[in-house]
Amino acid sequence: MTARPRANEVAGLIEALGSRSSVKVDAARARLSVIGARAVEALIESLDGDDDQIRGHAMHLLALIRDPRGREPLTAMLLDRDAEIRGIAAKCLARFPTRDAVAALKRRALADPNPAVRTAAVSALAEMFDAGHEEALGPVVDVLFDREAEEPLRLSAFAVVPRLKGTERRSVLRRLQSDPCRSLAKRAAEEAAGGGSGAADHASIDDVLEQLASTDYAVWNDAVHRLASRGAAVVEPLVDAIEARAHDPEYCTRAGMVLKALGPRRGGRALGEVLDRVQSPVPLQVLVEVVGALGINSLIYRLKDVLERIATRAPGPTAAGYDLMQRVRAKAHLEIARVGSRVAVEDLRDALGNGRGRTELEIVAAAELIGKRDELPVLLRAYRGADGFTRERIARAVRAILRRERLRRNSAALRGLGDEQRRTLESILDAARNGHRSR
Repeated sequence: MTARPRANEVAGLIEALGSRSSVKVDAARARLSVIGARAVEALIESLDGDDDQIRGHAMHLLALIRDPRGREPLTAMLLDRDAEIRGIAAKCLARFPTRDAVAALKRRALADPNPAVRTAAVSALAEMFDAGHEEALGPVVDVLFDREAEEPLRLSAFAVVPRLKGTERRSVLRRLQSDPCRSLAKRAAEEAAGGGSGAADHASIDDVLEQLASTDYAVWNDAVHRLASRGAAVVEPLVDAIEARAHDPEYCTRAGMVLKALGPRRGGRALGEVLDRVQSPVPLQVLVEVVGALGINSLIYRLKDVLERIATRAPGPTAAGYDLMQRVRAKAHLEIARVGSRVAVEDLRDALGNGRGRTELEIVAAAELIGKRDELPVLLRAYRGADGFTRERIARAVRAILRRERLRRNSAALRGLGDEQRRTLESILDAARNGHRSR
């Protein structure tokens, strides 16, 4: 599918999120979750619209897809005029456990005048702590022991207690059992007695993995959360399942949602143990995306090994004559570039200039992030054979490199360009200048 039809499809699906028909909404949510990263920009744009139903669904989808581009727009939504939207934004930020997200929730959402927003913020911070961000614990514990705070807010903060360890957990429970809030004291007593973890999910992992394949949105979405609740133990069987279903990209995408939901603390080590053994392109692409979403630098740097494996393999399964492993290659380059690394820059240049097929947008985005003057010639060559949509992205990457390297069109560093490359560069710069004047 070309970029433009995909863009048209995404626009129609986002419009369907505002439908009064729950069937149409669920179908649109399911399809957008599968399109994933390629729907992110349009979903972000929809947050500026006037339809709160669309905005709410768009935020949930950004949290489900977990593309890093979604974090800042969701953070901005903490200041929205509508309290329900602010609450959804706080809840969805839990899927982007970073220092900046923790700080935003503490600074904005915990100080929100609406109690539902504050409760959503506490729940999100508790989830971030579970994902491995220790700095999220302090604000939640402060709420937990604040006897002036609303009861629902304090009960929400209790979610961190079972995640504490040893002496710290026992000390917190002792204090809470004598708390004036009866509901909180009861929860603490139940947890201390070992009965506060809630109803166990007795279904086998295999049964829930089957439910992940359901055509019913509610069923498979519930399976995502149930599998994620099993922690690192689910990683091996889940990866086995996606390798067995490598022909089913939708199932693989849902499996990726589970792995992302585990967070770096529960999923990081287990994911590192399976990354090297996955060979099929669709499952491997899912794992690459998960590595990027978890944001563990040691895992991201291991994507260079994935690129080396791709470089030495024979051409693999194709779709319309296209080697599917090139999508994996492009995704891996983008995740490496997002941490500012040039460890795989030689392969990046080859991917841009090999002339063996279409130029993946993620490859261009990686060049935009980390490219230097050495990448300009190959970008300019790629521009000549690209479609209009890809040309726009390549032109943006070229301009970004020129700004970063502080190069002008007459700079000495550009004198080595060939005549055709020079003409391409001039057309890119002229188009940008003319577009600026017309605004």
